[in-house]
Amino acid sequence: MSDAATKDLAVVILDLAWLAPRTIGAERDPATLLPGSELEVMRLLVRRPALSVNQVAQALRLQSTNVSTTVRSLIERGLIERRRDEHDGRVARLYPTAQALTNREDHEAAWGEALDRVLAGLAPADAKRLVAAAPALRVLAASLGQTA
Repeated sequence: MSDAATKDLAVVILDLAWLAPRTIGAERDPATLLPGSELEVMRLLVRRPALSVNQVAQALRLQSTNVSTTVRSLIERGLIERRRDEHDGRVARLYPTAQALTNREDHEAAWGEALDRVLAGLAPADAKRLVAAAPALRVLAASLGQTA
């Protein structure tokens, strides 16, 4: 693959990552939408539960004080719980709650429905190619997730 094609793919992926949470399903109840910082923390903890605040901050390249504030808000919403590390009681580990996982499933279903409506407005061949790319994009996401 050429450098230009790889750059183009990277730019498109980053554009989609920015646009998708702001547009797909945006018509949902605003009270159920999380601010960007909370959404990022939740995405990470669903993928990698049991991180500490400092580990979350490192993974997201944020200040630990900002992550602490975000975590407090997520705890108040009932989306994250703190548990003491079983090997080191000084460390608290963060876990998504059952409510958070249910909310995620509901949001994913809504995103799928909303994206289906967007895809219906595209040329059928383009929509089919985009849907067919999902498995390869999932592999890419898993690969990138190992480095995060």
